[in-house]
Amino acid sequence: MRIAGKFKYLISALMILWLTGGVVYGQRIGFDFPEGKDHATFPFELHNNLIVIPVALNGNIPLRFILDTGVRPTILVSKKFADSLGIEYQRKIVLKGLGNDKEIGALVTNQISLCVPGTRCNGLPVLVLEENVLDLNRHLGTVVHGIIGYDLFSRFTVKIDYIHKKIDLYNPGKFKRKRKFSGIDINIMNAKPYVKANIEMTDSDTLNARLLIDTGSSHALVLNTGSSDKITIPEKHIKSSLGRSLGGEINGYIGRIKKLELADKPLRDVIVSFPENNYRRDEHGFVRHGAIGGALLKKYTVVFDYLNRKLYLKRNGTFRHPFEYNMSGLEFLALGRNWNKFMINEVRERSPGHKAGFRPGDVVVSLNNIPSKKLSLTRIYTLVNSREGRKVTLSVLRDGKYYTASFRLQREI
Repeated sequence: MRIAGKFKYLISALMILWLTGGVVYGQRIGFDFPEGKDHATFPFELHNNLIVIPVALNGNIPLRFILDTGVRPTILVSKKFADSLGIEYQRKIVLKGLGNDKEIGALVTNQISLCVPGTRCNGLPVLVLEENVLDLNRHLGTVVHGIIGYDLFSRFTVKIDYIHKKIDLYNPGKFKRKRKFSGIDINIMNAKPYVKANIEMTDSDTLNARLLIDTGSSHALVLNTGSSDKITIPEKHIKSSLGRSLGGEINGYIGRIKKLELADKPLRDVIVSFPENNYRRDEHGFVRHGAIGGALLKKYTVVFDYLNRKLYLKRNGTFRHPFEYNMSGLEFLALGRNWNKFMINEVRERSPGHKAGFRPGDVVVSLNNIPSKKLSLTRIYTLVNSREGRKVTLSVLRDGKYYTASFRLQREI
């Protein structure tokens, strides 16, 4: 699906001047447990492999944030929303993301307190984007107010159960690893977690890759061709738009690699996104070969333990499910006040949806006889990417007229 990996919020850590490198423990600025507590648990929603968690602003305003190990600052995505709360700003900075050279203005505020269920918070520095360039609501089909990462992961050991959609927070050092969890060493660099993993591109090309563990990317795996001569685009691939960053649209290619060795059992025929012309080695020569995202992480129960520099993984019931990528060729956006209307945004050439006659701008009326008002964006993508050969019947409204056609899902890679 288009947003399976299309949202990576790539912010230059060098721009975030008030944060220092590394992890600081024992501090009481930011998240903390109430006195006498050392554990909290709460549910989350999963939208196109991205984790959306409940957050309370200033103690009583309910918000929804994406939980993202790939970002350093906490972000509010809408200045209009922040202004409505009467928030004052201390200064302005400039952010730069991948996709083009566009610079995005952001305002810094220290007047915000954010809490997740079962915790308390004594205030956080927060970035407020001057423009809502990410447009998360339309692309995820649900309301999202912001993004949070390092501020939570640096304070707690965080356990993510993708099957039961539940998060557990522990005081660092209090999590007790069970036998079925595989432990993997991680490095925390620029406030982000990295692992080393063996990648088999083909039978002859292997690479011990440095990969960001990125819950804020809904791709399975991203590899940067400019980071190593061994990372090449597979012969069988499709060209696609891969996502949006603060800098705009990111284009590239989708293919498969033979194997990824991450934990106790290798993952095979992994779908990989290869961004086009976006690799930049940092000023210290640090090489990042790519990133592991939500489409792969959701095959496990995942524990992030920044204090002990460990990642723990336990395979769940979806581990053996094959990796797939948009077997319909149709990309959708959510519309309407409640994000319960849907429009075809892109149609991949020569895909099943393209051959069936669908066009960008078509408004969904029903899918497999389910009316649009009973659908969600996540449910649409689940249906149209469920199983190769499955018949899909889609009815749309185009220029005031109804158009209905059927097609069968087909793997193109």
